[in-house]
Amino acid sequence: MQSLLQQRAHPILETSSVPNPPDNMSSESSPWAAAIVEHLPDAIFIVDEKFRIKWANKAAQQFDPHGDGLTGKRFYRDVFRDVTLLKPDYFPLTIARDQGRPARTIVRTADSRVFDLYAVRMDEGNEERKEILVVLKEITSNYRPLERLRAIHEAGRRLVDIAPGELIKLTAEERKQLLKNRVLAYLEGVLQFNVFEIRLIDFQTNKLVPFISEGMSPEAAARELTPAFEGQGITGYVAKTGVSYLCEDTRNDSLYLQGTANSRSSLTVPLIRYSSNMEPIVIGTVNIESPVPRAFTHDDRLFLEIFCRDLVTALNMLELIEVEQTEATLGVIEKLHRALAIPVNELVSKIVATEASLDPDAQGLRQALREIGKTALELKDIVHAIGRQLPPTESSPLFANKRILVVDGDESVLQDAHEHLPRWGCVVETATTGKAGLQMAVMAESEGGYDAILGAYKLPDMTGLEFFQQLKAHLKGRNVPFIMMVPIGRYLSDHQQVKARQLGAKCLVGKYPPPEGQEKGGHLALDPLKSSLAKLFAEQTRPPASAAPSGC
Repeated sequence: MQSLLQQRAHPILETSSVPNPPDNMSSESSPWAAAIVEHLPDAIFIVDEKFRIKWANKAAQQFDPHGDGLTGKRFYRDVFRDVTLLKPDYFPLTIARDQGRPARTIVRTADSRVFDLYAVRMDEGNEERKEILVVLKEITSNYRPLERLRAIHEAGRRLVDIAPGELIKLTAEERKQLLKNRVLAYLEGVLQFNVFEIRLIDFQTNKLVPFISEGMSPEAAARELTPAFEGQGITGYVAKTGVSYLCEDTRNDSLYLQGTANSRSSLTVPLIRYSSNMEPIVIGTVNIESPVPRAFTHDDRLFLEIFCRDLVTALNMLELIEVEQTEATLGVIEKLHRALAIPVNELVSKIVATEASLDPDAQGLRQALREIGKTALELKDIVHAIGRQLPPTESSPLFANKRILVVDGDESVLQDAHEHLPRWGCVVETATTGKAGLQMAVMAESEGGYDAILGAYKLPDMTGLEFFQQLKAHLKGRNVPFIMMVPIGRYLSDHQQVKARQLGAKCLVGKYPPPEGQEKGGHLALDPLKSSLAKLFAEQTRPPASAAPSGC
């Protein structure tokens, strides 16, 4: 035995001997060795080369539930027949016996306890007798959190592991449902939570909208919540502060709002994503409830926070896919819309010009021309309507379905209008001459008219001021929402813009003129235009009594 101790095979046995040792062992080296080994908390066995137990200490008796003794029993077949060998050595006793080197493995028993098993051959100079010293040290309390952490990491990886081919076949709603199913399996199977709720913040309404609810009462699941320090429960508080909250007893917590009839404790964790400059943004919450007071530990909080990071990654991935698909679809629609918009508007302009030159008695022909123009505009609107069904990238409710007429002889400006204004949510029509713009404005009156009419400072057939004056004459009694587009950086000696404002133009907005010496190639000044339109539309939505004086 002394030679075995000198090998320093295992820390527990460095100063120990074995009580009542077999013939080839002696306890004379230390009078306390027998008592020490007998009372060690670790289970110690000595087995022969056929893995039959020759001796076991007091702690090892826990594996003898029937109390009929361990001596003579086979180590695996009789005592540890239902264990699972996890890693790293899957045949530790065989390795120790045949190779003569120490072997180690992790053992899980049928009752889910976990042990560190260490085996070493006791040669003692006798090659014929290959006895093996086996030590089992319980590590359940340390191993389970690590095992749970590994399971969480693996489940989190699988949360976002969706094959590209599978994603292509799924709609946005089907992808969300797939994520929901995986989250449910994750929370129930890995984290072993049975009552929980996940809410995501709708940043347009600032409400915490239910994403997944399992086991919560119908009243709690339907409850409207917003991020707030008080009055919105623990969920609202966590969404507002971005800090996890452990409620140990729901009866003694003023923030708590009832999730189930028998909930006595809860754990709530924020879902946080980071902006491009690494600022944390709370996008939702995960709330877990239990009927047992103080059911959750800080380890549970840690594991749930890890889960939340994986969930945010999955949500980001789905959102990016949806945005990418939407952008791609919108790109096709915008190209199609731009390809149709200019030709359709030119056709309408020509129809209007032709109609104006017809004999007053040619009412049938005049009506036919109007029908052709209307059909052409409807064709363009159909394409635009398809685009409106997709989530707009730059839209706000203020711009939704606002009908705008842009009159300018510069095709580059009209192209800008067709490219950018629909992204804001507007319906755009254009004309290249003042006369065509006047006829389109008159024709649109039967359909409610335009929400805004943008006219260039100078048109091919008239000035912008003349266009506005004729608009007012044609649209009698109508508060014409006219905006004059004024070239930026150019001196305007006739001061039309001043006269237009005096006549009631809503506002002036700059546009970039064509390069010097050219008549075409200008562009819209988008930010000032968007700001001016927003002020105009906001004024239109106010009640007449409270409407502010015109001026955007």
